[in-house]
Parts: sequence; C-alpha cells; structure tokens
Amino acid sequence: MNVESVADIGEDSQLALQILDYFRSHPQAKDSVEGIARFWVTANPLEVRRALDKLVELKLVEKRKNASMDLYSMCAEASA
Repeated sequence: MNVESVADIGEDSQLALQILDYFRSHPQAKDSVEGIARFWVTANPLEVRRALDKLVELKLVEKRKNASMDLYSMCAEASA
C-alpha cells in the first residue's frame, strides 16, 4: 500500500487512511459507502465517497457495481 500517495490526496487523506486501516485489518471486507461511513469510520457519507473515489483512482480500493449499490473492497494488488 502506498501511504505516501494517500497523503497527497488532500483533505480526505485522514479519512482515506482510516478506511485503508480497516481494509488492512479486514482484507476480505466489502461494503457500500453508507456502510463504510456508518460502521467503519463514523463519517459523513459524502466525505467517505470522496475518499473512496481517491482510493479507487490510486488503485488501492476496487469499486464493483451491484444492482442496487456500489461495493468497495481492497484491490488484490494492494493487499499483497
């Protein structure tokens, strides 16, 4: 995981690091923006979405489209 890249994403970097820490502790975890906001980091869902978008852009987190919602999980390369 490239923490230096995460630190460069700006105001959402602290939240992004919290999300990555959760993934590091639970590498098989998958959840929606709302679930991550409510249960993982206790943060505003809009802020969580921005942080997740940055993590997806950095290829640390993967976004999968589901019929009813997007699910986020750790990229296989990031967990190796």
